[in-house]
Amino acid sequence: MSFPWIRTIAATALIAVGTTACGTDSKPLSQSSPTPTTSTKAPSPTPTPTPTPTGVAHLNAAALFAKARSVVLAADSVRVRGSWVDAGEKTAMDIHLTKTGGQGTFSIDGNPMGIIVIGRTAYVQLSEKFLRAQGKAEKDSPAEIDAGVELLKGRWVKVTAKASEFQDMIDLVNRDTFVKSIFQPSGKLTKKPQKTVDGVASIGLSDGEGTLWVDSRTARPVRIELGTNGESLGFSDYDRLKAPKAPAPDRVIDGKKLGI
Repeated sequence: MSFPWIRTIAATALIAVGTTACGTDSKPLSQSSPTPTTSTKAPSPTPTPTPTPTGVAHLNAAALFAKARSVVLAADSVRVRGSWVDAGEKTAMDIHLTKTGGQGTFSIDGNPMGIIVIGRTAYVQLSEKFLRAQGKAEKDSPAEIDAGVELLKGRWVKVTAKASEFQDMIDLVNRDTFVKSIFQPSGKLTKKPQKTVDGVASIGLSDGEGTLWVDSRTARPVRIELGTNGESLGFSDYDRLKAPKAPAPDRVIDGKKLGI
């Protein structure tokens, strides 16, 4: 799984700102009507039909991975949460992905920011804590930092989703680009023994770099784990989330006016 893709995006976020189904029931095999016979031999026993496997545990690794990917794309919505550490910075992410848009919050070393994506339009909100941390990193004057905070306090910056310095972050909040980028094996897939993950009976799919755990009944992704240091992404709230709405017009600033 392409977990490093997310890690790289998070690592560049500050720089960007600084620039400005269950199985089917088994059916009996059809049997022809017995022919009357006077033979004294005992009748042969009727063969027992082989039951159709339930769930997805019988699928090979490649087929199971493909099904898990398709399940996410078919869902009306899904929530993805996770955290990781890169270059000493801890990043946490909580995003809601739907068929018509997405929204998410990110925290980079404790400095939060938010993104809403609807179609080709995105809205970015930078918290005061985020702005002050970035202003300090850029060695801006206290007056410059205060002015930036006052301008953007409680407001969203409107940008074009495909022409923004925030493009990489926006891609995380777009369901199609998220799935396309994350669900890419880094090596040959192998199945791991079933175990309970986040309360769900799951099957593991390892590509040598990370492990994708999927629901053994439905193939819904449950969690992606990478290594042994606790880095992970959890999937939940399938088909339970509402599509995002654009911020109120009086709380929006056109990014073009800010050179974004």
